[in-house]
Amino acid sequence: MTSIYSQKSHIPNDGAGFLYMAKRTTIRQRTAILFLAGLLVASNAFSQIRLDYTNNRSPEWHEVIEWYAMLDSIYPAARLIETGTTDAGKPLHLFIISTDGLFEPGQVRAAGKRIILINNGIHPGESNGIDASLEFAAEVLAGNHRTAGYLENTVLLIVPVFNVGGALNRSPYHRTNQNGPEEHGFRANARNLDLNRDFVKMDTRNARSLARTIHAWDPDIFVDTHSTNGADYPYTVTLIASHPQQLEEPQSTFMQKVMEPVLNRAMNDSPYKMCRYVNVFRTTPDQGFEGFIDTPRYLAGYTTFFQILAFTVETHMLKPYHERVLSTKYFLEEIVLFTHNHAEEIARNKQRAIQQSMEKTEHVLRWENDKSHFDNILFRGYRAKTRTSEVTGLERLYYDREDVWQDSIPFYNDFTPVVTVEKPGYYIIPSAWQEVIERLQCSGISMEQLPHDTTLLVDIYHIEDFNTTQEPYSGHYWHYNTTVRKDHGPVRLYAGDYMVPVCQRGAGYIVQTLEPQGYDSFFSWNFFDAVLSRNEYFSPYLFEETAASLLKEDPGLRARFMEKREADPAFSADGYAQLRWIYEHSPWSEPTYRRYPVYRYNVAPID
Repeated sequence: MTSIYSQKSHIPNDGAGFLYMAKRTTIRQRTAILFLAGLLVASNAFSQIRLDYTNNRSPEWHEVIEWYAMLDSIYPAARLIETGTTDAGKPLHLFIISTDGLFEPGQVRAAGKRIILINNGIHPGESNGIDASLEFAAEVLAGNHRTAGYLENTVLLIVPVFNVGGALNRSPYHRTNQNGPEEHGFRANARNLDLNRDFVKMDTRNARSLARTIHAWDPDIFVDTHSTNGADYPYTVTLIASHPQQLEEPQSTFMQKVMEPVLNRAMNDSPYKMCRYVNVFRTTPDQGFEGFIDTPRYLAGYTTFFQILAFTVETHMLKPYHERVLSTKYFLEEIVLFTHNHAEEIARNKQRAIQQSMEKTEHVLRWENDKSHFDNILFRGYRAKTRTSEVTGLERLYYDREDVWQDSIPFYNDFTPVVTVEKPGYYIIPSAWQEVIERLQCSGISMEQLPHDTTLLVDIYHIEDFNTTQEPYSGHYWHYNTTVRKDHGPVRLYAGDYMVPVCQRGAGYIVQTLEPQGYDSFFSWNFFDAVLSRNEYFSPYLFEETAASLLKEDPGLRARFMEKREADPAFSADGYAQLRWIYEHSPWSEPTYRRYPVYRYNVAPID
């Protein structure tokens, strides 16, 4: 079949690309690429020459990039660029398919195109999306694919491999519970961090590069490709979509009533049956399972906070590798078809949702699954049984694939707000906290700096209590169950401190990350741990006289002190603890201790 795009007859100039450094290959590399391209065009068998997933093999990182570069050299509708760097010291690539030859974000938006972003290899051991996207791109560009004519109103962006360091760390032994491919990458990146937990803390160059790319292009649809762990069942694909309770209207209704049903019907009419993500841990699917709210630490959750409809496609780890690749490709096809058919509605809904997010007055900081409400969903499963373990001699779980059942099971997809907060007009962040400022800027958040020193009346949080993980989690000792006390008073601020208006795109992300009680706040991820330590102290033998004077001069303080002594025998038996209590309740106690250094402000900005 003749391609709808003519082949390139020249090598693109090295300077092409948009605001990123779109570096090109060398002349020698291009010569090799064009030679291979000739073979490809002559044989019309890209998948047979390039991809070997039917033999349980997946390509290496450098091969993937070379093959995308080859497509770039053949088709004017394709371009491969570098869109940042990674912790491995290798570039992060972005592959663009644009039938009009528009390769800069501003051009694409001005043309009224919808944008789909597909991310692969965030966990490179789950490599099916890497193969699927490469073959999908080649077939679309060759014009011999059912979606080839559906890109007139849509631009396709593909991250070939996001976790480059993990992809370079290949082994047959990383994925114990997975059925191939023979060699695959590692879950963590070059810094041993899970990139799918890095989109608030942004410890990695990978995450910062992709965040900037996301905000430069502002896609309408986002797809992250994975393989599951967990239970065994007949479905080839499971799906996590942006949860309706995380979306604003009309995106919420559109996702729940239109997009998810259409995608589910299409997949279940295909050879690759799909169900909701089977979220079970130390139980079996027949007992039912919970839905999933992606918080902004996850890439799909992060994009949802910017009104980008997000999907995490999880192919089943025990299905043959070629089925996982082909089912992922089929899902990508359906996303393209849906986007083409609903392009105007997707655009309208997004703009209305952005406005709704900016106008809402309250934001949820933490959710809890509501087990009192559930839907009955039809589910096919393998019967869970037990038998004696050959290893331990004890009873062990297994799934009998010869015993297939089908029944209605509970699906717990309703969530109750646990902590909500009324948004302020502004958050004020002193310039000392540059790591937080940089991450907000990386996420496209607008802010302005105070022009001169000033004192403002603001809302001030004091950290009352919190829990901390006993083991490091994704490189941090994560805080949770934080409680605060709020005061209102004057704070001295300085020229260069930052005022962040909340009424802007990403309002929900701003509130979630800057409120210390947020599940994925910057406080939770240790960016403000310095305020949890004292810097000034007292010597007990010297403070004795001061403490006695304080109690004599302040009857209220003395009354609270005596009440504490009577109620707490351990306290009354500990002289140092008593002096410390008096110190902490005196003017000598440093005011910045546990005072959260981001302030809420509701008056007009300073001129």
